[in-house]
Amino acid sequence: MMENQQLISKALQDRQEKILEKLYSAYWKRLYIYAFSFTEDDQVAQDLVQEIFISLWEKSETTQIKHIEAYLFRGVKYQAINYLKKQQRRVSAEDCLETLGYKNGVKEHMDYLESRELFIKIMDKLPKRCRRVFYLSRVQGYNNKDIALEMDISIRTVETHISNALNHFRLHFKDCLLMVLLILS
Repeated sequence: MMENQQLISKALQDRQEKILEKLYSAYWKRLYIYAFSFTEDDQVAQDLVQEIFISLWEKSETTQIKHIEAYLFRGVKYQAINYLKKQQRRVSAEDCLETLGYKNGVKEHMDYLESRELFIKIMDKLPKRCRRVFYLSRVQGYNNKDIALEMDISIRTVETHISNALNHFRLHFKDCLLMVLLILS
């Protein structure tokens, strides 16, 4: 069994596509069922499985994988958990907006749209890198560590960009800051 794992790992490091195809055939269905048990969404489960195989292929040259099955299932589990966290954040933001009551009347809805438009204009004035960090953090819901990895910068730099962006918004929004923060949470 251990020899098979070593052969698989070596074949992946050598970028042998046939081994990836065999792994895909052997594990796809089980990984899909596992992902579906978390997400209860057919398309999302398929996407998560696809992403883990893409990740496996991208990291295969540099990563020594001792237990391929554990690697695949653990990867799907973490991707599913991250997906569910993002969904929960999105639902929380929608709940906050509903408590503001913008759906209850035309004036409130117009105020919401105006604030959103103003937010976009002010965000466009941020420096490119700062805007990207702020967007990933507040709109996409990434944590600071994920942003640092994606943008290849330190976590401290991420924190600085977010702080600078929030200060920029405070200057331009003063009275509307609470509304913006609710829109972005």
